[in-house]
Amino acid sequence: MKISVIVPMFNAANTIERCVESCVASGDESLEVLLIDDGSTDGTLESAETLGVKYPAVRCLRQSHAGVSEARNLGIREACGEWILFLDADDALCEGAIQALCAGCDARADACCGRIIRGTEAARPEAAPAILKTDGHDLMNYVLAEPTDRLTIHGWVFRRSVCLERGIWFKPKLWLGEDSDWVLRYLSACRGACFVSAPVYRYTLSEESTIHRWKPGQTKAYLDMLDEIGSTPVSGERNWPLYVLTTLLLILTHDTFHPANPAAIGARFREVKRLRELPIFAEAFHRADLRDVGLAKRAVLACLKARLYAAVWAAVKLRQAQNARRQNKT
Repeated sequence: MKISVIVPMFNAANTIERCVESCVASGDESLEVLLIDDGSTDGTLESAETLGVKYPAVRCLRQSHAGVSEARNLGIREACGEWILFLDADDALCEGAIQALCAGCDARADACCGRIIRGTEAARPEAAPAILKTDGHDLMNYVLAEPTDRLTIHGWVFRRSVCLERGIWFKPKLWLGEDSDWVLRYLSACRGACFVSAPVYRYTLSEESTIHRWKPGQTKAYLDMLDEIGSTPVSGERNWPLYVLTTLLLILTHDTFHPANPAAIGARFREVKRLRELPIFAEAFHRADLRDVGLAKRAVLACLKARLYAAVWAAVKLRQAQNARRQNKT
């Protein structure tokens, strides 16, 4: 199997070497690493070109600053591999990731996903990782049930020909949740996917990442993403409401109750109430079976469903404190 690792870069001079070395450490001579500079201003391109000289597997591309979606689309077009793997410039592949993902791929599957390791969490490699094969409605509901681990482009390999033949590209107009939108469209078009229990992707926890850094307009961006995906047949799947409610929790954590949000606490509670009553979330609470989620998440969603907003605020603050402690360890 030939795999092209697609790495978008923007001002990643301090992390790109670690990222690339985690790829080439696999020793797989068929591996290609595509470094795509998105108009960096900090010497990222120069660092990438140096890595290109050092490692024959590395190839550098450049575009004007157009965002991560355009960079990934360029990578899909330019890749030489039969399979593609997306890797962020501040993240790394786990030891044995390429071998584990290759072991999970076969002629009947068009994608394979392994475990994501966050921060300093121990990878705990397994001697004989289990492999699960699923397709159709089972596949869609499997990823919708655990979107944090399964509905992200991290930790997957995808068959490139499916992207080209079915026109599956990232949508630049989405700046949050664009990977969930892409993965769902890909999985809807492919023949099936395999899931391996081996750790394959090490995700760096950082306050500077887009998902953790507060920016105005995040709530609207998440709602735009839900509207985009909700207009597809995916919205009819059994676990779609659980995905919608998971997105609501992301909105509360990364926007409404984010410490950097300048809104007064009263305005924040009014915003939670407004969101709770939006038709997309009201319907999701009506349709979702909360028994299908973990105990902690179920408790928060139950408080939201019952409109116990003070309890929701306390739970979100606890979650944010846990995230901060994990970031401080990295």
